[in-house]
Amino acid sequence: MRQPLKTTKTATPAKPVKKRPVRTNVVRKGPLRVRWLGLRTMYDFWGKEIPRHYQVETLSSSIEGMVLGNDRFIVPSIQQMLGPAPLTNIVFELFQEGQYQLIFRVRATNVKRKMGVFGLVAAKKEGSISTLAEAEHLNLRILYRRDQDFIVRPFLGGTVFLPDRYHRKEKDRTVYAYMTQWLGTYHELGVDRNLQFFVNVRQPQSFSKAQTDLLKGRMLEVIAKSYDPERRECMEMPQVASGDFVVTKPSQTASPRIKLIACRRLLRNVSPARLLHIFISTEWVWGGRSLSLAPEDPRLILEALGRARGKAEARAWLAEYRAALRGKRYREHPALPVEVINELLGD
Repeated sequence: MRQPLKTTKTATPAKPVKKRPVRTNVVRKGPLRVRWLGLRTMYDFWGKEIPRHYQVETLSSSIEGMVLGNDRFIVPSIQQMLGPAPLTNIVFELFQEGQYQLIFRVRATNVKRKMGVFGLVAAKKEGSISTLAEAEHLNLRILYRRDQDFIVRPFLGGTVFLPDRYHRKEKDRTVYAYMTQWLGTYHELGVDRNLQFFVNVRQPQSFSKAQTDLLKGRMLEVIAKSYDPERRECMEMPQVASGDFVVTKPSQTASPRIKLIACRRLLRNVSPARLLHIFISTEWVWGGRSLSLAPEDPRLILEALGRARGKAEARAWLAEYRAALRGKRYREHPALPVEVINELLGD
């Protein structure tokens, strides 16, 4: 449910924008205090204001009423981690925004002084967008059961009622929201104008071409590891430049790590050969250039499959894909043609 990649003719530097003041609100009921930070306008990669379909203050007011009253998924999610003790403090901070969702960092403390940090993902519109958020939550729960190393842990979810500010009943809305673990050392993964990955933080840190290729191999590892061969079920290819992955910062001592935080759809009736073909042929237009999901170095494909499925099964997947290409079931793609597969398999 991250912002889809946009087809852009030219990549121009973002224009300076005048930021609105950050608003902070505090409400209290008994021992529990609720605060909101950073309720500001946000902008996309190109410097354009990201549109919203409701006032974020309307969402914050509704959530306040929930957590101070009969909340069925935010407080229960927090108590899954901290225990059943009453909460004393919850701080919601607007962290990230896409076309379809708002993401808040949630810090919570209970009466035993235990603390935890969580993520709250809220759909930005009712109807199909809210339905998509609910499906995304369900998909994450399914994928997390298959792979806890590369998939963010989802907690509970539910609906948030947004009353119309002018009390028009026909304008009332309901949106879906859900809670996740917070990945403190991870940051949003972005794509720059050179089609290289970067860490989207206040002072962005770019990955080299070689590091970008390695991360693409890691993405295939996530996709292949979460594949269910009995159900023949595979996650939809991730939107790389839309915030579907988070990543650790570059380091001289450790390789960057990634986690998947969004999956809009599960694909069914997918064989290993079809999975590979979908992965190899997935690409978008970014800044007027073609962005491919597959790494440029095909050896990284075999290595990724080996880490995800084991060496024997990885070779079997490639052999099955080669047979499908030879049988004209799929059209050869320059990223992994039959000749290259032969070299990888050594025959």
